[in-house]
Amino acid sequence: MKIAILGAGALGCYYGARLAEAGNDVCFIGRSVCEPLRTKGLHVQSVHGDIHLPQVQVCQSSAECGPVDLVVVCWKTTCNDQLGASLPALLNENTEVLTFQNGMGNAEAISAYVAAERIYIGLCFVCCMMDTPGEIRHLEGGDIQFAPFVSSPVGSLRAKEFATLFEKAGIITSAYDHAEQIQWCKLTWNIPFNGLCVAHGGISVRKLFTMPGQDERARCIMEEVCAVAEKRGFPLPMDIVHRQMERTRIMGEFIPSSAVDYLRGRAVEYDAIWGSTLARAQEAGVPVPYWSELAADIRARLNRA
Repeated sequence: MKIAILGAGALGCYYGARLAEAGNDVCFIGRSVCEPLRTKGLHVQSVHGDIHLPQVQVCQSSAECGPVDLVVVCWKTTCNDQLGASLPALLNENTEVLTFQNGMGNAEAISAYVAAERIYIGLCFVCCMMDTPGEIRHLEGGDIQFAPFVSSPVGSLRAKEFATLFEKAGIITSAYDHAEQIQWCKLTWNIPFNGLCVAHGGISVRKLFTMPGQDERARCIMEEVCAVAEKRGFPLPMDIVHRQMERTRIMGEFIPSSAVDYLRGRAVEYDAIWGSTLARAQEAGVPVPYWSELAADIRARLNRA
């Protein structure tokens, strides 16, 4: 299997490095990291064991890479307007696409170019950062949940096969039948913690937990997300709020990806993480006052109407 990592940021480089170290044929696609990866290789400092790949396959464009068996979309959702220019060159008639992106609406965007039955969701529970191109700091986690975009027996089986592929690369994985189920699971963290760290100006989770009342605010938002998931037919584990709070308390100086984007003056994934999901909450008819207040705070921070 030939694998293309579309978007060689921290997430793409971390998981791509794991796959390449396990012997898979991996090509990284990314303009800003192309030269550093070609000249210095890929370095991962990880809590699960460091990786140094002195030589990696890297391309500046999809056309340079050519068709592959599997595309793993790792760029931010704010880059999805580039799918039309980047995805087709990577496709053959059997190519499958796995999106590791945050929030909702990404598989729908990809389905304009790939049959929906060949699209899969992978949700990554990981803390990793790239301070310098080609140098990754992996701080915590790494588990991935897989599910088919279109639920079917074949899709469920294929999701298990993707889980096995990444498991052989040293990643803890699990597979599910419905994409929305695992999307809500990750959103219980992304909506409150990514959101609050942006709303307060791009702070770390450690700083957030020192601010009076913000841990309780995060808990209330998370409980609202769980209520929406249940109303939409995807009840989450009863202990998920407690587990998410406890794992976040020990993340230290980790700055969530959206807060990093805000600090660096880049576009923030508001629509995928907060906008589209809040619309689904409203469709479900579940009151979400804490979540709505957070969304308003983020829009104010981003100078959005």
